[in-house]
Amino acid sequence: MREKIIQVLWVENDPMITQAYPREADMREGIEIVPFSCWEDAEEALEADYSRWDAILLDAKCCYRRGDADKATRFLTNVFRRIDTLAKTKKHTIPWYVLSGQGEDDIHDLIPVDIDWDTDWARISHRRFYSKNGTVTIGNEEMLERHALYRRIKNQVIHNNPKLQIEYDEYPDVFHALDRLGLECEVGFYLMPLLEPIHFHGVNNVDYNHRYVDLRKALEEMFRHMVGKGILPSGIISKGTKENVNLSWSSLFLGAEQPENPENLRDNSEQKFWVKYERLTDGPIIPKQLAYWLKSAIFQTGGAVHTTSAEEEIAINLDKYLPHVGGSPFMLRSLAMGLCDFILWYDRFLASHPDEEMNAINFWRKRNSKF
Repeated sequence: MREKIIQVLWVENDPMITQAYPREADMREGIEIVPFSCWEDAEEALEADYSRWDAILLDAKCCYRRGDADKATRFLTNVFRRIDTLAKTKKHTIPWYVLSGQGEDDIHDLIPVDIDWDTDWARISHRRFYSKNGTVTIGNEEMLERHALYRRIKNQVIHNNPKLQIEYDEYPDVFHALDRLGLECEVGFYLMPLLEPIHFHGVNNVDYNHRYVDLRKALEEMFRHMVGKGILPSGIISKGTKENVNLSWSSLFLGAEQPENPENLRDNSEQKFWVKYERLTDGPIIPKQLAYWLKSAIFQTGGAVHTTSAEEEIAINLDKYLPHVGGSPFMLRSLAMGLCDFILWYDRFLASHPDEEMNAINFWRKRNSKF
């Protein structure tokens, strides 16, 4: 899970407040509030990187241009016009909110009535701005209005961002596990395009089925991580320009019984590794259900290090399978669900086996062989 996922542009010129509130929003909701002392500076930041900002926060009584006096009528009237112009130019509206110490009578008529993203706040509070020091009861919880605002901004941003919904609403335990493992970038990058189309429209079946390669790459990254933690031997990573990971043997090592006479194996790639390495555990390292899933996932994504590329190998498998099911995405979806369980298992397993050196001693040893 990413820190400070939400970026809020804030126009406020009281230094006491601009020092306190950003820390408060960060600690409570993981929101980064970036203050600007006047709208002129804030608008320059918006023009420079409009896509960065998830919300705009306005103090009612602030400076429109540098050197202006604090005046709500000049500030709000001009700012709302500029926000509307930017939204039309950029073809995207950034939700805005007013957080003010002003009274209702001072600014009521200056704030637009139609605030599509925050209509329920008007219903709860009977006004269209948040008070800096006021309190509100939501459900059974009484809180400062600005704290309610931080929470509402976060919920609104997540609700309107499919990737954040996947990460924070649908699969928070999985992405928390990736965080703890330090794999939020390496594995999360490949997991997200597998999960998002399950819940949101926009990707057709043909495009989705091209993402078998993402499943393969996620497994490669996890196996690399297992090498670093001493669970798998480093020899599974080939020493070439691409440093390919031997997925097939790795999955057998984790989930299947090792052969009694590895020299008799027909598969030379498997023979090479079983002759070279011996697993020291009495049984499989992963649960039987995950062993079945892993074997299927690697079969469908191409497991061993071959001369053909991963994409070509996957295409060969899919060409033999997809016509029988009308090109459906359901097999890949099921494999993506299995990957989520595999991540959760690995997080728990590594918490119980955190020592790299002890893992390398307890899980495998190198045999004396010519390989």
